[in-house]
Amino acid sequence: MIVATTTVNFAYLTGVWVESYERFKAAVRCGERIAVVVPALDAGRVGGEVYAYRDGEDPALVLRDAARGCPQEVVYVDGGTTLRHFEIIKRAFPHAEFRLADDLLREMRAVKREEEIERIRTAVAKIREVLEAVELSPGVTEREVAFRIYGALYNAGLQPGPILAQFGANTTVPHQEPTDKRLQVGEAVVLDVAASYRGYFGDLTNSFFYGDTPPQYAELLEIVREAQQAALRSAAPGVAAREVDAAARRVIEEGGYGRYFIHRTGHGLGLEIHEAPDISPGSGDVLRPGMVFTIEPGIYLPGRYGARLEIDVVVREKGVEVL
Repeated sequence: MIVATTTVNFAYLTGVWVESYERFKAAVRCGERIAVVVPALDAGRVGGEVYAYRDGEDPALVLRDAARGCPQEVVYVDGGTTLRHFEIIKRAFPHAEFRLADDLLREMRAVKREEEIERIRTAVAKIREVLEAVELSPGVTEREVAFRIYGALYNAGLQPGPILAQFGANTTVPHQEPTDKRLQVGEAVVLDVAASYRGYFGDLTNSFFYGDTPPQYAELLEIVREAQQAALRSAAPGVAAREVDAAARRVIEEGGYGRYFIHRTGHGLGLEIHEAPDISPGSGDVLRPGMVFTIEPGIYLPGRYGARLEIDVVVREKGVEVL
């Protein structure tokens, strides 16, 4: 039996996002059966087998009712459960052995159903439209660009996630959040945008030069593009995720910039921006049909500029499809 209390795993098992804040909620999976324990004020938001409790009532008693008939010798709990909520679970199942559900849930979420893939595809398409419509002008700040992108995503029906708008030397720090830096002609620009559609994330990155592109930056972009294509060609069912990373890394190393590729090649996408599979040198993941992940190699020259290109792909029976 799995008892999932974190919002993202609750959403995965039930199909509904419920943020109950300090109140206890749980999705209880027992075989193919899923029961839901929620505060009474959230009961109208979820369907199926719902067990609700009012403020002042003990949710442990309701959780025990929800799990009636389920084997309770071993209870799997997701690792993000707060200690206070874990105490509720322990009261509900005082004789159980508790184990982490993280590996089970990670494996379940790693392979997407077609409905999930289509939501990611929609998110990617809308993000791409927003990125293509971005207008820049000298003097605009990173914050202003990020704010415009946020609004465009929201108006497109997406829930915006992290938005990185980086100019000049800020492009050398992959996760640098937007600042008040103003854009100047002759600077690199990196726009990294994540947003979700009906709970599922897409994530795209564009890099370019504002003004005439210097030869070295053009070279960086070409090497990064070749690395991305090498990773794309290497990806297929049964391939180790670390081999996809190695394919991209090899191109950048052969181009003479290996030491400036300072992160993994990609990460899984789904209900979270970063989930399985992990496309990194030390990954133990093996690609399977239905897995969705990013391919985003980059090169970052300290104090000068960085370049990263990101696409999202899904593993199919005979290869991968770019979303």
